[in-house]
Amino acid sequence: MIDTDTLHLQWALSYPFPRPQTPFIFLDGATWPLMQTSGGFGDWIIDHAKGPMRMADALGEQRLSEFERGAYHAVAAVGSNAAPAQLRRKFRDHLDDVAIPVIQINVPDHVVAYANRIAVYGSIPATLVERPGGSVRVWATLLTTRDYAIMNGTEDRGEIYDGVPISPIHVPEAVQNPFEAYACLTGSLPLRVSAFPSDGCGWPVGGQWEAQAAAIRALGLDLSVDHFVLENTADPDLRLARDLALSKVR
Repeated sequence: MIDTDTLHLQWALSYPFPRPQTPFIFLDGATWPLMQTSGGFGDWIIDHAKGPMRMADALGEQRLSEFERGAYHAVAAVGSNAAPAQLRRKFRDHLDDVAIPVIQINVPDHVVAYANRIAVYGSIPATLVERPGGSVRVWATLLTTRDYAIMNGTEDRGEIYDGVPISPIHVPEAVQNPFEAYACLTGSLPLRVSAFPSDGCGWPVGGQWEAQAAAIRALGLDLSVDHFVLENTADPDLRLARDLALSKVR
């Protein structure tokens, strides 16, 4: 059996968590690749265990109609929100009735960097940062009105993150609604997230280990990454104090 400290360390350092390499749909608690995202939403093809399936058939008329009539929000997933494990956690009360297509987009004049925050589970989260001349490849979730409200509730919207409009390119033709992304209100560390390919920015690139090390340096601490993470996951008050201190670093 894996001990609790190891689980906490693995979870924190795995951010922004694995996801398929192709567009996919998180459907009723299961993750299926999308083989095709051309044409209307109903014509998108799901690589289902039963064989290729049109999204119209998989969702049914009522759920498909929400996307066809534009009753959805297109939100760039610049952190972990495109990871099936996070979608399962955030929508755990609706796993028998949830449909979230997840697509890939490019966002000009932006990069994804690590926020100057510490998440409750110990990770250094990500944020979209405006960088003229930059460009980044990210994911985007298409959320119904209900699911958008649920997602906003998990993001401390208005307190830690807020939505900012973006103008992505290389978007499937069916997606006509405007896009937004969650951006950290307190700023970021000058370190790009390696999980999201970007260019046109001179900041270094790193994974979660490098982000934790950057946070330790910014806080002026003399700690290893693993001890820093374990202290933060074991002591919520200490993590909160460090989170607030880090949020003041520019």
